[in-house]
Amino acid sequence: MVQYNPSAFPSRISILTSTPDNKLDPKIRLPNVMSKRVRSSDVANGSVEAVEPSPKRSRPTAAENKNDALALLLENADGLIDCLQRLKAEKSKRDDQGKSFKIRNVEEATKADLSSLSAKLAPALQLLGSEGGESGEAAKQTRAEEPTGTKEEPSLRIPPYSSVTKWTSATISKTYPSLPAVLDPALEKAALTHSGKTGRPGELDYERLEWIGDVYLELIATLFVYQTFPNLPPGKSSQYRELLVRNITLSEFSLHYGLDKRANFPEEFGLGGRVGGTTVSGTKRIKALGDIFEAYVGAIILSDDKDGIRRASDWLKVLWGSTLARQIREYESRHDTTISPKTALEQAIGVKGIKIEYRDLPDKGKKERDTNLPLFTVGCFLNGWGETDKQLGYGSATGKKDAGQKAAQMALDNKKLIKKYAEKKKLFDAARATQAAQAEKAV
Repeated sequence: MVQYNPSAFPSRISILTSTPDNKLDPKIRLPNVMSKRVRSSDVANGSVEAVEPSPKRSRPTAAENKNDALALLLENADGLIDCLQRLKAEKSKRDDQGKSFKIRNVEEATKADLSSLSAKLAPALQLLGSEGGESGEAAKQTRAEEPTGTKEEPSLRIPPYSSVTKWTSATISKTYPSLPAVLDPALEKAALTHSGKTGRPGELDYERLEWIGDVYLELIATLFVYQTFPNLPPGKSSQYRELLVRNITLSEFSLHYGLDKRANFPEEFGLGGRVGGTTVSGTKRIKALGDIFEAYVGAIILSDDKDGIRRASDWLKVLWGSTLARQIREYESRHDTTISPKTALEQAIGVKGIKIEYRDLPDKGKKERDTNLPLFTVGCFLNGWGETDKQLGYGSATGKKDAGQKAAQMALDNKKLIKKYAEKKKLFDAARATQAAQAEKAV
């Protein structure tokens, strides 16, 4: 006698059995080693035994699926942003050439990364964008199965791209914004409590919240940099982001808001160290203060499921603005809609036969203070108006193009000198116009 369990062969071809009135019975399935139809009479006479299906495995809840989707998206956030920046740069290059931009124009490496990320993240984005994930009886059943009296875990959300607006020089504040409140006292306490100072094993402490806050800080900082510096290469964008999230920056914020005084940490982390005992190094103390700040950010977001991300983002925008104030102003001056310094200088004193040249100058191995990148120095030189290789200015930057623009701006800032050459140009233009008029009259 063949014993048959329909649930034991979920992936094999099955054969439907028929009922006494010759209608197919979908309840009985056979493994694909059977090739004939089995009628219900076979079951009745004992040649085939129907076995009750095994219980189905429980499916993960919608909340579990969405948490996994969020974790996957955060894990691939840097790669996705880098890919989109490259895609935008490629489009800008085509736009500058006056050409359209289609999928065939995308570089192979970018296309491959885009394809890989799309395949990996599309299901996660679709799930996160769906409403709920369970409906009707399924949702009711899930809620009914949850133990009564358990506290619902706060959900994790990704800040919408549109909710993070760019910095401008006008938005840079010279004062610190108010510290946002953590709406859940338990989370606030945990964010400021070291694992060695918790009341009992397994109690929530700052380390787990720091892990969450670290990810949110990284993502929010990435969005701010991406919005504010749209033409910045990915490498330089990462350096700007690092200025925002590095321990030394975050530790200074912790000290300003007095989080160090409220923190329940072992004595060795204090300025005086443990009385008669050890004292942690300055580097470890800075890291601990940075971790406390990250934990506090995580607590702000988790304690306010509805508005936590917006409150944290608005606060961090003001807080971080002063950290990148110089970079924001320099970027605005370089990408202003008005003409560039080089063009302005050419228009002020340049005519045919007058040469304004830009040449490299010795840089003496200097590096930029914030990014530690090598600096290039470029000089602006004039040949004409009675001058030979006259240096009008110089500029230093991490790129030669930007250094040249700074050199031209230095020349323009020398109003007295530029006025002298501009007067000569004016006389030259007037004389040339007179000659042109005389030549036309002679004809």
